[in-house]
Amino acid sequence: MYFRALMLSGCVALAGCQSPQVIVEQNAVESAQVVSSLSALQSTKMKLPSNVLVDITPSTQNLKYGQINGPVAAFEIPANRGELEITITSHIKDSVFFPSAIIVDKNGKELESYEGSDFEYKKPRLHLGNRIVAEKDFYPPNGEESVYLIVYSKPSDLNGTTDVIHPARLDAEGRGNYLPEVKDIPIPHANVGRIEIDIEGAGRMIIGTDNSTKEPYKKAPVDAQPETQSYYHNAIKKAVEADDLPKALSLLDEAKALNIEGAQEVFVKAVNSKK
Repeated sequence: MYFRALMLSGCVALAGCQSPQVIVEQNAVESAQVVSSLSALQSTKMKLPSNVLVDITPSTQNLKYGQINGPVAAFEIPANRGELEITITSHIKDSVFFPSAIIVDKNGKELESYEGSDFEYKKPRLHLGNRIVAEKDFYPPNGEESVYLIVYSKPSDLNGTTDVIHPARLDAEGRGNYLPEVKDIPIPHANVGRIEIDIEGAGRMIIGTDNSTKEPYKKAPVDAQPETQSYYHNAIKKAVEADDLPKALSLLDEAKALNIEGAQEVFVKAVNSKK
């Protein structure tokens, strides 16, 4: 099974991940709106690490295959780099695309599936708004160059809602005040929305045939050299000054993983100086 790639999105190793690249939509391949074959899907080819945004609109490709019957977003992700950390985010606006997902190999064999119950509501934070997020570790099978992540919404989920925090209560929480007696706001599910995919390597290659028995890999911090510490401090500060918070947060995460002292303090000080 061969997918047609639409776009690449990558990260520069030291500069940190850039802002997600918005792909307007993955349109239907031909004039027919619905396809019944995985090989007919358009997919976005992703590098490692990378971050991609896809808008799901009324013109988005529709798939009728197994339990999937509706618009889908498809992504080709590398499977020859060891364990992957995959984050699937659905951004909440006036409605939300309530996601499920499967990962298949080039022959269409299902390797992994994620249900709606795997997704957790996240409250707004800094530059991030209301969203539904699933964070998963994935162990690719041996011998595969690429696998395919397909994000869809079950027809049965379209009748549901997702509760989001009321802005007044969110403001009170931010100020540390008494929480007003206001209810959460139910947001209806829809078959349109914005999906964000983020993939990162967990730092090791998988050896053997039974990936299900592998223990999750934990990254060990290392002692950073002075020049490395200086680089990250300056890069975080410049990113905040340029109002590029996604880049600043990505750099901060990298700095923490490298055990660089003072990165959090630099970030907080830079953010406060912008107020």
